[in-house]
Amino acid sequence: MSTTKPLHCSKTCFSSAELQVKIEEKKLSSQWKLTIKAKITGIYMKLNIRNMRYIPSKTHRSHCSSKTISPGLSKDSFLSFLCPANRKSRIILTVLALLVLVLIVTLPVVTFLYLQKKANMISEGLMWKARFKKVNDSLAALRTQNEMLMQQLSEAYTIYNGSLYYFSCTDKSWAEAEEYCMSQSSHLASVTSVDEQKFLSEKSNVHWHWIGLTRREDKMTFHWTDGTSYDANKTKAFWNSNEPNNLNNNEHCVHLSRKGLTSWNDLNCNSSIKFICKWNCASSGLCNKIRDMELF
Repeated sequence: MSTTKPLHCSKTCFSSAELQVKIEEKKLSSQWKLTIKAKITGIYMKLNIRNMRYIPSKTHRSHCSSKTISPGLSKDSFLSFLCPANRKSRIILTVLALLVLVLIVTLPVVTFLYLQKKANMISEGLMWKARFKKVNDSLAALRTQNEMLMQQLSEAYTIYNGSLYYFSCTDKSWAEAEEYCMSQSSHLASVTSVDEQKFLSEKSNVHWHWIGLTRREDKMTFHWTDGTSYDANKTKAFWNSNEPNNLNNNEHCVHLSRKGLTSWNDLNCNSSIKFICKWNCASSGLCNKIRDMELF
């Protein structure tokens, strides 16, 4: 009886069924190897992506080693873009582009704000200039007014020989004039010397001015309201000719009627004319204040 050898006999012989099983096992082993290799490759790529790393292929390395970058959207350009060195350049260019974009966006805003601020500064400058001009005009007006007041003051108040005199600008009756002088801590002026008489008559400048000489209640004799002693003989030369005449027995107050030594005249006390008040510099302390105002 002849025996038949199994197929595929070598060092180890298998039957057909066994050979089929071995082939299937080899296929499964190859598939598992491919699957495991794919999984390992996927995990490795994920790790590289997370670490921001890129492992170029041999072809990519050849492109990265080249110094030239092909323009356009070709495969070479894309590979060149993936090179680490070129990626840094791209990042720098992107940052610069963003900075230029920010500059372009902000430049009009900054220019507008600058122009607005400049316009506000110009407007504010013009406003301050107008205010300064107004202040200067006011100061000029005040200086002019002050000069006028000082002129009036120098004309109204005069210091002479230890006394201060006020020559009024308004008209009053003799009694009203004396009352005003008393309200200023003085009296109508008394005249005690030839020099004082000449000074007052010249200063009165032909305007009639009341002085402090009046008749007593007996209507016969005169007296000074400030208490100065009246000397009829000493002051006789101060009267106008034929004065005092007490016209109609109704002229009991005395005034200066003109320039010169002989300027006294008796007049109705109700007449309204200017007047002269008199202070003693030593007792009143006003002369220094007047001098300070004149210096100012």
